[in-house]
Amino acid sequence: MVRYYFHLRDGVERLLDPQGADVDDPAQLARMALKEARAVVAQEALEGEINLRQRIEIEDEGGNLIHSLSFADAVRIVPDQDR
Repeated sequence: MVRYYFHLRDGVERLLDPQGADVDDPAQLARMALKEARAVVAQEALEGEINLRQRIEIEDEGGNLIHSLSFADAVRIVPDQDR
């Protein structure tokens, strides 16, 4: 099992994941990042502002970037065509 860290970056600042998560199947990482990004977007929607410039960067224990997911790629915005 390998420990991976899910850091949050907004283009300027980086919020480091100090604990990480032990993952036995690296194929799960993309799904885990998507779930986490959507959870953050959902919380931000409750607060009235969603920052789509954010991204989750997954690093292994050696600090190697394994996966990166932009929040803009985590959701699909359906515009109101009637406006």
